[in-house]
Amino acid sequence: MESDRVVCYPFFVREQAKVIVSPPNNWRSLQARDEIGDSLHRRPFRIAHDLHNNPLFSLPSLLDLSREIMHRPEDVYFDAGDVAIGDKWGNIPVPQMSLPEVVHRIETAGAWIIMKHVEKNPAYAAVLDEFATFVRDLVGPERARLMLNPEMLVIINSPDRLTPFHFDAEINFLVQVAGSKQAWICDPLDRSVVTEQDIERYYATADPGTYRSAVEKSATCFTLEPGEAIHIPTHGAHWVRNGGQISISLSLNFEFPPWVHRDLYRANNYLRNLGLAPRPPGTSPTTDRLKALGVGTMDRARKGMRRVLQRS
Repeated sequence: MESDRVVCYPFFVREQAKVIVSPPNNWRSLQARDEIGDSLHRRPFRIAHDLHNNPLFSLPSLLDLSREIMHRPEDVYFDAGDVAIGDKWGNIPVPQMSLPEVVHRIETAGAWIIMKHVEKNPAYAAVLDEFATFVRDLVGPERARLMLNPEMLVIINSPDRLTPFHFDAEINFLVQVAGSKQAWICDPLDRSVVTEQDIERYYATADPGTYRSAVEKSATCFTLEPGEAIHIPTHGAHWVRNGGQISISLSLNFEFPPWVHRDLYRANNYLRNLGLAPRPPGTSPTTDRLKALGVGTMDRARKGMRRVLQRS
């Protein structure tokens, strides 16, 4: 990655920062509600937090948490080694160590660790509940009704470790707790970066996108320090590089209802595989409703068939 192609901006311009929205305890907004509502899903916006002072997110506490989560292998992913910006999950070596061992050796392991659904632990669930209340209140009831199933992921990275190019389906907030990192974020509507076919494949096969060298010229780079957080828009491609210290971050996510994106892009992927050229979501509300209805009907039919087969 040639990071000198783009200027990295400190995420907070402190001499201009002004808290506008009063937080519930840990969270603060630095923009007006109408600005945030206009930016949600479209462009990054900033919030501040105090979790870097919370002992739950210290490395010793997270080592204890890793011993709990290691018994839920579906909620754990880690790898280690040299990583290129265009690498994809599954192509990066996995160290032959347990999760607690990788956490213990994180300073020298060259590792990337993600622990999912840490809110299954009641102490972390309380933090997530507070955040969900804050964000839903911030964006207003109309937008909040589309923000389902909040989730907390803890991400622990070795110094200078790169997180490759990818995009996500969730409503995502990257929260920096310890160390620093630079995050390059692309416009989610720039189809030269993430194409309609990229998004269709994501929902059909979980492929997180394809890196193209030209995206580095269109990305905006932000530097995140402890106490700072950024909203990464849905389908907004991004990649991240840690600073020279161990990094502890959170990914605080909400899911959309399946009819907003998932069902439409799965339908388009199916139609494209038939040799058709489906219209992107948002082109025709009537067509979108029919696609979502069709995919939902097929999903229910498959679930019903599985139940029948299980009973028999």
